[in-house]
Amino acid sequence: MNRTVVITPAAAEPVTLAQAKEQLRIESGFTDDDDYILSLVSAARDRCESYCNQFFTVQGIAYLYDGPVPTIIELPYPNLTVTALKYTDTSNADQTIDPSDYVVNELNQTILVNTAVSAVSYRIEATTAAPAALDGVEHAIKLILTDLYEFRTETAVGVSLNENPAVKALLYPYRLELSI
Repeated sequence: MNRTVVITPAAAEPVTLAQAKEQLRIESGFTDDDDYILSLVSAARDRCESYCNQFFTVQGIAYLYDGPVPTIIELPYPNLTVTALKYTDTSNADQTIDPSDYVVNELNQTILVNTAVSAVSYRIEATTAAPAALDGVEHAIKLILTDLYEFRTETAVGVSLNENPAVKALLYPYRLELSI
């Protein structure tokens, strides 16, 4: 089973509180919902990242793999700066592979491991980076934010809820291969 875990959450979102309140047409002086709005911005960004298979903020992550450490590891996401390659050995002890024993090829999105280790699982620890231009993502986050704030629930009686096609259209240029 492979999965991603956030170690260090995003320090800043692509959409600020002021931008979110402008989108929601909330006066800047009204602060009762500020924490709630910020949580919705984060949730909307998470949804966009999941759909696009890439990160839109700087975060610390660990990508966890079951099984032995292969010679060539394909990075699961673009724009990663690998900070550590670690594994759990057959004695269930955590180990770190020395950086001199692997080479990160950012162009090919791979790690070449130059040493053999006896592992039952391994993990890549990395820092993510956001693409330079995020206009479409920012607009998609705002649209998702609006739906989350206005409806505040997945269940609405007497109303048909559908995914906003504009969100998918805005995010489509950022969507990456999902074969990983």
